[in-house]
Amino acid sequence: MRKLHGILVLAFALLIAVVPALAHHSFAAEFDGHKLVTYTGVLTKLDWGNPHGFFYLDVKDENGNVSKWAFEIASPNILRRSDEATRTYFLANMGKTMITTACPAKNGINRAATQYVRFADGRIAPMGPKTYQGDLDSEQMLRNLK
Repeated sequence: MRKLHGILVLAFALLIAVVPALAHHSFAAEFDGHKLVTYTGVLTKLDWGNPHGFFYLDVKDENGNVSKWAFEIASPNILRRSDEATRTYFLANMGKTMITTACPAKNGINRAATQYVRFADGRIAPMGPKTYQGDLDSEQMLRNLK
C-alpha cells in the first residue's frame, strides 16, 4: 500500500510539472515566421498579461468588411524593458487606428504575432524579440507608410 501511495504521489508531481509546459506554445508551430503582413485597424482591447499579452484590432478588408484580429505581443516585463510606457501608449490609443506588422497564424484564424506597432501619433514600438525570419524590415515598413 505504501508503494502504491508513493507511485501516485510521484505521478501527481510529474503531472503538475508538465502542465505549465503544455500551456506555452512554440512560435514556429503556431505562426508563419516567413510571412510578414501589415494590418491596419481600430484598437478595441488590450490584454496585458503573462506569458504573452494581446491587443485586438477591428481590421477592414478591401471590400469594407470588418473582422476582429488578435495580435500576440511579448510579456509585460519584456515590453517594459524597451519602453516603460508601452501599456500607456496602448491605453491612450484605444478606439484609434493603428498599424502593425505581424506574422499570421498558420491555421488561417484571425491571429498574428506582432513585430512592431505604429500608434496613431506615429510612435513606432517593438513588441518583443524578432521572430520574423524573412528579409523585410518590419520597423522600416511602418516608417515608410503615410
